[in-house]
Parts: sequence; structure tokens; C-alpha cells
Amino acid sequence: MPDNKQISINKKWKELSTPDPEFPLEAKAPNNILIEITNACNLRCKMCYNPQMKRKKGFISEKLYKRVINQAAELGVDNAGLYTTGESFLHPKIFEFIKYAKDKGIKYVYITTNGQAFNNDNIEKIFTSGLDSIKFSVDAGDKKSYESFKSASWDKLIDIMKKIKKMRDEKNSHLRIFASFVVMPDNFNDLTGYNNVFRNLVDEIKYTPIANQGSQVNIEHTQLKAVSSLFSDLIAPKEEWSPCSFLWNRFIVTHEGYLTICCVDFENQLIYGDLNKQSLIDCWNNKKIKEFREIHKMKEFTKLPMCYNCSFIKRNKKAHSLFLKEMDKILKKEKESKK
Repeated sequence: MPDNKQISINKKWKELSTPDPEFPLEAKAPNNILIEITNACNLRCKMCYNPQMKRKKGFISEKLYKRVINQAAELGVDNAGLYTTGESFLHPKIFEFIKYAKDKGIKYVYITTNGQAFNNDNIEKIFTSGLDSIKFSVDAGDKKSYESFKSASWDKLIDIMKKIKKMRDEKNSHLRIFASFVVMPDNFNDLTGYNNVFRNLVDEIKYTPIANQGSQVNIEHTQLKAVSSLFSDLIAPKEEWSPCSFLWNRFIVTHEGYLTICCVDFENQLIYGDLNKQSLIDCWNNKKIKEFREIHKMKEFTKLPMCYNCSFIKRNKKAHSLFLKEMDKILKKEKESKK
């Protein structure tokens, strides 16, 4: 079993998100795969498109899942994220799926979750499955804010996270525990409260400014700027927009078995392959994805409206880096004031 005890979510994200700087149309097979275990979700988060999704809700079949994992393992894929648009722990076979990926040699299996599908009976299965990291999407610093944003139980979330942390430490498990916070006007004042609550429950916290999920969620950057100067200039000038790395560095599989170029393709608008008919590697450099890559490489984003309006390709990388540094300063200052 690999030693994952020191893995940083922010460093791992950077590692898995760095594309070939040449953006070749013929790309080498990626070392990361995201699998939509389900597009169903048990919450209605304000910053997420899932509640408005028109695509039929469903669960990946065991047969399809195993075929995808088998192909990924044969290609030497080391990283597998078992989630995209829904809550993976709603799938009745999720723990079996995690174990299957680990048994096939996938070195790092990770999941993002809202935590609400856990109970005292299935916490133990996190450890027997061999899961390498679990990230809780929290996005609030207190009970009132959380339950307003998420329509879920704050008390249950905290209880589950405490139990997982306690069990992890008692077992001396390699499991890494993370939390994420999508920063937006409604929760900006929760930052210090969030840090105070969760810094002792998780190994690391990932902060991200709110994005529009491929233009599917309406966000007002003017509102963000009004809240704090941290949000100023997060959108780069048009000439600095860049191709989306996802077209080069990860397979993204939907629960139906399609390949899409986007992890928030809630309505399957950016499909380039069908794994019910072809293999991962056969689809990876097919005509359709090359067309998508050329559009991105040439920055002709108007040809793909979902991409053209996406916050991700428009991100001002320098401003985003400064945003994260300023976040660290805010939280460090708060931590020192508590001493």
C-alpha cells in the first residue's frame, strides 16, 4: 500500500491539473480518471447546477464500472476520482467499487462528498475499502449558513467527520481527510469560523472562489468584488484566456458510459466517446476530441458556448494565486489572535 499520509490536496490538484504546455491535438493517455458513479444528489446546494439538471438521474452499472477500471489500470492510470456531478455514496456498491479499483492497482482513489449519506454502519467501510482520500464539501462556517446553503444537517456532518477522524487516527490509517470551501458573497464572513471548526478535523482545507460551472450557474463577479478586494481581477483579459487542461489530463466518464471533456457537464453537452462501444484509449484521440482540443488551443471558445462562458478558462492565474495567499494571511492572522 502506498504511503499517502503526507499527500497535500492542493499539491495533488496542481499535479493532476497541469497539461502538456504544447496542447497537442494527439495527446498521450492521462494519469487520472474521473468516473460519475451517479448524477443523483441528496442536497440542493445554492452554488451547484445539480438541482436544475434535466438529464435523467442514474447509477453506473457494476459491469460498466469494472470495464472502465480494468481499461484504466491496463493503461497505467494511477489516480481515480469516483465522483463528478452527484453524491457517490448514494450508490449501493460504492465501497465495493473503491476496493475493486484498489485491487486492480489504482494507486490513489479519491472521492468528494457532502457526507450526508454516511451513518454509523458504513463508516468502517471507508477503511476496509482502501480509499486514499475523502474530501468533504462544506462551504460554510456555522450551522445557520450551512443549512441555508445546503439544505442538510450541520450536526450530522460534524458528527460524521469527527468519527471518521477518530477512527482514522485509531487505526493509523493512510486515509487523508480534506475539506473544501467555495468562497462566495454569502459565506465570505464565515471564513474564520470555518477554519476554526474544521482545521482540527481535517488534514488540509482547499479554498476556491465560486465558479459558474461552465456557465450553468449564474454568479456576479461584481458582487464578489464588492465583498472583498480579494476577488478583484479574478477574470483575466480575453487575450489571456487559456485552454482547459481537462482535455489533456483526464478521462471523464459519465454514469451512462460516455466520455466528456468536462467534469461539470451536467447535461452531456460535451461528449466525444461512448465506452459502451469503444475503449478508453480508442476514444482518447478520436476525431471529436481533437476538434474540441483544436477549438481550445486556438482559443475559438465561441464555438463551444459552455466553454466560452466558463469561469475556469477565464481565470486570471496571477490573481487567483494572490487570492489564495491572501486567504492564508486572513486565516493565519485569525489563528494567531486565538492564541
